[in-house]
Amino acid sequence: MPWPIPQPADIADRASGTFEAELARVYQLRNGTPPPEPIDARSPRSVEAIYARVLGLSGFDLWLFLNRMAREVMPDTAQDWLDRHGAIWGEPQEQPVSAAGTIDVVCVAGGAMPADFVFTAPGGSQYLTINSGTIASAGTLAIGVSAAVAGAAGNLAPGVTLTAVSPLDFLAAQIGVVDADGITGGADIEDKEVWRGRILQRIRQRGASGNESDFEEWTQEVLPGCVVKAISPGAGLITVAIAVPTTNGPRVPTVTELGNVSAYLNDARARKPLGAPVVNVIAATLQPVDFSLHLNPDTPSIRTAATSALALYFAGGDITIGSTLDVSRSDDAVSTAFGGYNFDRAAPVGDVAPGTVTSLLTLGTVTFT
Repeated sequence: MPWPIPQPADIADRASGTFEAELARVYQLRNGTPPPEPIDARSPRSVEAIYARVLGLSGFDLWLFLNRMAREVMPDTAQDWLDRHGAIWGEPQEQPVSAAGTIDVVCVAGGAMPADFVFTAPGGSQYLTINSGTIASAGTLAIGVSAAVAGAAGNLAPGVTLTAVSPLDFLAAQIGVVDADGITGGADIEDKEVWRGRILQRIRQRGASGNESDFEEWTQEVLPGCVVKAISPGAGLITVAIAVPTTNGPRVPTVTELGNVSAYLNDARARKPLGAPVVNVIAATLQPVDFSLHLNPDTPSIRTAATSALALYFAGGDITIGSTLDVSRSDDAVSTAFGGYNFDRAAPVGDVAPGTVTSLLTLGTVTFT
């Protein structure tokens, strides 16, 4: 609901009226007659008018303070106190995470890879070995590495070549190649609006002895911040679909991530209710939605703002696995952020439904006409 704030002039005007009435009353009490002339507390040069203007400005500050407090005490509008709401509901902001994975290095006989040895990627990012390893004869050695700096920028695709920062005698080519799983899991600090969405979801959906909300919460304990949907496709069946947010949109989880979640959810001693069926953990099907917009005016900065607004809308928790895209909501997001006069949307032509209950609508290509 809106929080109306009177302007300083309105507060001063009310104070002037109070001054006039009270001064006239005091004069009447002291002298037994009304003032010989009406008391004017609105004349710019009168002392009463100066007092009124001071009260108007100080009162306006108090109204602004109350407005800010009214926003901070509610989790859906809080800015400075969002961390407090997160702590109360057990949903702290997800911190940056370093990407990790495995590289394959070709060794000569007798090689030993030290821990914390540094490799560099083509862009200059550094990766540290997280375990030492030895090889008794010439061959390929798989070495775990993690990004030296936490964040999504540390993720690398399979096949990327890393270079050793200093030569090691036992390395055949002084390089390592990212294996087929890639270096993944790197994440930036959680976006504030995505974090807010998790807090609101926790408030609205409370777990209860192994219901859908429980399985979703347990999944996020393994993959913090992931998009998850637990469903029961039939009697005695439980399916949990997962997607992993990144700065470039959601990705499907790796085989390792799915295995970790499956083991965690199927632990009947700590989580899965006794007698419940095996929980089937799958990757959500990513379903891109392309947008075609006509902006007025159409400038590079406005295009960037419109695209960013759509990306934030898709990441903000309004669209979950199995949910439909309401284009009126996405239009509102663009209208609020893009800073132009108006715009038209040629695609999608209407609301977009997911292909399956385990599909997640994602932002596809945004084109401008």
